[in-house]
Amino acid sequence: MNKSTKGALAAVAAGVLLLGGAGTLAFWTDSETVTGGDLASGHLDIATDGTNTGCGVWKLDSGESAPVTYAEGDPLVPGDVLSRHCAFTIDAAGNHLRATIAATGGTASGALADALTVGTANLQVNGVTATEFTEANDGQALTVDVTVTFDSSVTDHEDLAGALSDITVTADQVHS
Repeated sequence: MNKSTKGALAAVAAGVLLLGGAGTLAFWTDSETVTGGDLASGHLDIATDGTNTGCGVWKLDSGESAPVTYAEGDPLVPGDVLSRHCAFTIDAAGNHLRATIAATGGTASGALADALTVGTANLQVNGVTATEFTEANDGQALTVDVTVTFDSSVTDHEDLAGALSDITVTADQVHS
């Protein structure tokens, strides 16, 4: 090999070594620690207790006399209204907890179903109509009234049977 070829190869090799070493430059760096800690979750419950004992008995309001306790299977007549008052205690713990509340279900079935209207009303938190509550309502009452009305205009619904499905009062935690 001649001297100029050897010199050219040496120059190329030196250039490759210099380029390969360019990635080893050091930059300053620093770090700090973000400390962890104990975590805990809250809870959401609608419960019965000594003050708010759940649902009372069904009351029959015939429109002609004061409401009386209704026993399952007692015959109803058109115009009768059954009502039931339910009371629960809100048990809510958590920073910025918010829950929506609703009463669902209560579907009438059977041969008498088309003459019955089921309603839930007066969903209240601490005596005030509400659709939601927060952790600030912890320990307060959640109440709902349920009614079943036998349509007074029906004329052909004698000796028929029907049933009412369960009504569910729900509190759903929401976070936006």
